Amino acid sequence: MTRRVHPLFILMTTLTQLRSLVIPIAVILFNDLKNDGFGIYTMIGVVVISFLLLVFGIISWYFYTFTIDEQTIRVNKGIFRKSERTTQRQRIESIGINQNLLEWILGLATLAVETSSDSGKPEVELKGVRLEFAKQLKSTIGTAVLPSAENAETAVTYTVGLKDLVTAGALSGRLGLALVGFGAVYQFANRFIEPYISRAFDELLHLSLMILLILGGMLLLLIYLGSILVFVLRYGSFRATRDKQRMTIGYGLLNRTEIVFHQDKVQALVIEESWIKRRLKRAHLSLHIISASGEEEKLLLHPFIRTSEIDDFLSRFLPRFQLQNPQKRAVERGFVYIVRWPLLGYSLGLLLLNGAMLYTLPEPFRYFGLPFLLLLPVYYAVARSGYQNTRYGHQDDLFVLRKELVNRETIYAPRLKIEAFSSHVSRFLEHKDILKFHLTLRGSTVFHAGYFTQEEFEDVLRWYQQTFLKPPASPAGTRLSDDE
Repeated sequence: MTRRVHPLFILMTTLTQLRSLVIPIAVILFNDLKNDGFGIYTMIGVVVISFLLLVFGIISWYFYTFTIDEQTIRVNKGIFRKSERTTQRQRIESIGINQNLLEWILGLATLAVETSSDSGKPEVELKGVRLEFAKQLKSTIGTAVLPSAENAETAVTYTVGLKDLVTAGALSGRLGLALVGFGAVYQFANRFIEPYISRAFDELLHLSLMILLILGGMLLLLIYLGSILVFVLRYGSFRATRDKQRMTIGYGLLNRTEIVFHQDKVQALVIEESWIKRRLKRAHLSLHIISASGEEEKLLLHPFIRTSEIDDFLSRFLPRFQLQNPQKRAVERGFVYIVRWPLLGYSLGLLLLNGAMLYTLPEPFRYFGLPFLLLLPVYYAVARSGYQNTRYGHQDDLFVLRKELVNRETIYAPRLKIEAFSSHVSRFLEHKDILKFHLTLRGSTVFHAGYFTQEEFEDVLRWYQQTFLKPPASPAGTRLSDDE
């Protein structure tokens, strides 16, 4: 029997299309506001656009049909270009129910049917059905196609709570990106709100410097809280499931993203620990995978896991990767060449900051930047301590490369996933017998750390070349063993 999705699909489609037109509509409204207010033609234009989007939603709903029978699941949609997706029920491996924020508000859901193909995407997606109906369909389809309990392997699932997401967002270091985004939005909107901004600046000039500093701090705090909110909206409802060798990772409150991939597609596991996260004994896990289109993607695996739980977590979700403690340390004489450029950059930045403050600020505030110069020796001491943890190691077919100054990054890469292993060093350092390891994965992703010696590089190179070596053939006339 052929059915249509719920009529609320019309409203969901209309609001989704309207969201994509927010920026053009905002430009028109701001432009009218800058001149003489909203004109009659502007209001007519907004009404006409909204009406056309509503008509588009109704037509999309009318042509969005699905059929579920004893053998197949078929979904038809499209107005100008017809699209039909059909899958055999016996090929179904898993069935998921997803909700973005808009679907959650409307009480709708998306039913995702995944098969044994390696496309990396659900074979069939049914959008705009009631949540209760989606659960009923999942139960009906699942009891008919899923294997029996004695032959099925229990899927393992984990979710990330809101508290961990908020904490991870607060420690993610995204304030800089938030400031860049705020600056970009301001540049875009400046021509429309310039009179109001100029008036506000004129009012602020009459305030004391202390009040201006407080207002600036409050603005930074709002931007910082906004960066946390963006992180939570992006990774909210985080859920990952391992079913045999297939991993499903889904996240997002506003725009739900769900990626399905085979574990063999994982190129590397990356464990990132900032200085603050190490104090809290937490870490950030991510994966580098090759998608169905052959492109490299970086996926969040866990934003805020306890370091004591990583080993058990990997054994359940990524058994190919085992937590290791690499023993081969970077050479001591390489530290000064690692730290020199960051230290020089920070020094110049602080000197320029203090110069600007001395030149522009009044007497009580012009020396506020001088205490920040004390951060330079602190950075040097922390970086020197962290450099002791720059190491490498390999066990069986897994290579581990760790680099650390202030923040720590550890890469786990299977030998067969390493496309190239090389060394890099400047001519100035060539005679000092130190070099950096460069690890290239498929998709041109490069990891590097140093400094190590030429002898250590050759040791890793011999291990890496075992990938391409064939076992030696038995000499002619050699008697075969019983097993052969």
